[in-house]
Amino acid sequence: MTRLRRTIAFALPRSPSRRIALAWAGITLAVAAITAPAQGIGRDEGVYLVASESYAAFFGELVRHPRQVENLVDRYFSLNHEHPALAKELYGATHALLTTDLGVTSHLEGFRFGTFLFAAFLSFLLATAGFDLAGERAALLAPALFWAVPRHFYHAHPAALDMPIAALWLATVLAYRRSLRHDEGAKGRAPIYAVVTGIAFGAALSVKHNAWFLPPLLATHRIVAEMPSLLRATWREKLRRAPLSLLAMAVLGPPVFVAAWPWLWRDTLPRLREYLEFHLLHENYSWHYLGRILRNPPFPVAYPLVVTALTVPAAILVVYAGGFVHGAHRLASSLRQDEPSRGGPDAPSFSDELLLLMNAFFPFALIAWPSVPHFGGVKHWLPAMPFLALLGARALVETGRTLAPARAGAITFALSLLALAPAVGAVAHIHPYGTAAYNELVGGAPGAATLGMQRQFWGDNVVGLLPQINEHALPHARVWWQETAQLSVSAWQRDGLARPDLRWAHGPEMADISIWHYHHEFRDKEYRTWSAFVQQPRAGEATRLPQPVAGLYLDEVPLVVIYARPGTWR
Repeated sequence: MTRLRRTIAFALPRSPSRRIALAWAGITLAVAAITAPAQGIGRDEGVYLVASESYAAFFGELVRHPRQVENLVDRYFSLNHEHPALAKELYGATHALLTTDLGVTSHLEGFRFGTFLFAAFLSFLLATAGFDLAGERAALLAPALFWAVPRHFYHAHPAALDMPIAALWLATVLAYRRSLRHDEGAKGRAPIYAVVTGIAFGAALSVKHNAWFLPPLLATHRIVAEMPSLLRATWREKLRRAPLSLLAMAVLGPPVFVAAWPWLWRDTLPRLREYLEFHLLHENYSWHYLGRILRNPPFPVAYPLVVTALTVPAAILVVYAGGFVHGAHRLASSLRQDEPSRGGPDAPSFSDELLLLMNAFFPFALIAWPSVPHFGGVKHWLPAMPFLALLGARALVETGRTLAPARAGAITFALSLLALAPAVGAVAHIHPYGTAAYNELVGGAPGAATLGMQRQFWGDNVVGLLPQINEHALPHARVWWQETAQLSVSAWQRDGLARPDLRWAHGPEMADISIWHYHHEFRDKEYRTWSAFVQQPRAGEATRLPQPVAGLYLDEVPLVVIYARPGTWR
């Protein structure tokens, strides 16, 4: 036993920050894997599953036929070529290993394991950065403050692009931050961290297009942080003081982006132009995902702020807001120092505070821009949330130290429990229907429904009704799944979660069973179902509209209901 303890102690990292970070990564990976089977398949994920398997097949064929690379690229990467490939390549690789080769997971879980890895990586980064900001307590708190939000927890599961970009955005910024340090311990490693920044940026570009905003954002940070000295410097001195990390992003980012995306290996410039045009000219969905409460918003910034204010659990929201205000206060305090870009371990650093605040704010500002599409819940500003979690964790730790220096740990623990307990309860209560999550300020799901807020999106919540459909639907029944994509249904059928005999219907008029998802802007689809399923009344009887035969409810609020023609629901 003593030898075993020594072996374990030797294997574990000596650094407390690394131990906490690895523990959080392991917990995140395990919890995501355990809770993923219950979560449905959204519209986007259904496409990514097929694309991921196609990309994995490309690399297998490339090994066997390396001279046919151009033909193979067009054959296997034409699917979903409007989005970069790195995340989907990882999903294809984990599926090939865990499902195809080892047979230890279902097809869906094999793809999603890549997302679990990104989620674990995000927890590792949050714990590491939290320790750097405010010690062990912040390292323990930062990942908890991020994951104790139902909509964040939702994104830990689907094989999509939102969790990977949040993790890689954070990784890029933290590597950039390390490269800027001036203390003796980190000075010699600045070039190493600059290279890491460039590679992380290239990986982020290879996941999602919003990573292109990182270089101007970080360049702006550097200019503002060094403004007093830059104003006095000559042009030659200014060039010499340009951060290596920004140069590494410019030199390494694009090559990593192209190398990770075989679709760009031929006709690179035309295909790159097509990719940029797709996202620059993407349809603007305006405000319809907010419902009646935002029919006439006073200013565009209302969209991301209101959605965040009504979906993040109230106590966590207070911690996030308090952390942001605390960071702003430290930023103002650092301006009174003689050397604002520096600072001891306890003194606020102008550069650090500005970097954290800019990254906590910029994704909100980006989606608030009037011409940017507004849809998909919180996913478009998800990269801001890890920074808010870091700021909130540090604020809680500092509050404990300020209120009772001798009992700071107990105070911080009590405050953290008050913030996290109801939020964790909300996650457990709402999962796997995370896109239907609303907080106490709006009255939860019932209050959001009363205000006309979106009850869900992407069509994945129908997963809760699959057992009833399998049990009661007539053999070979034609089903109109409405907002659930055909690729999602096919993925469920592949894993045996949906009956393989069920046929696809393109509308209620040709369906035996109609599944209606509560979307206010798609209310006409329920009317179509009523019109198609209504029976002609007998003489003297009033016309009766069809009644649902089954439904999925969250706190008595209907999310999905099923209509069936007579005789098709056993």
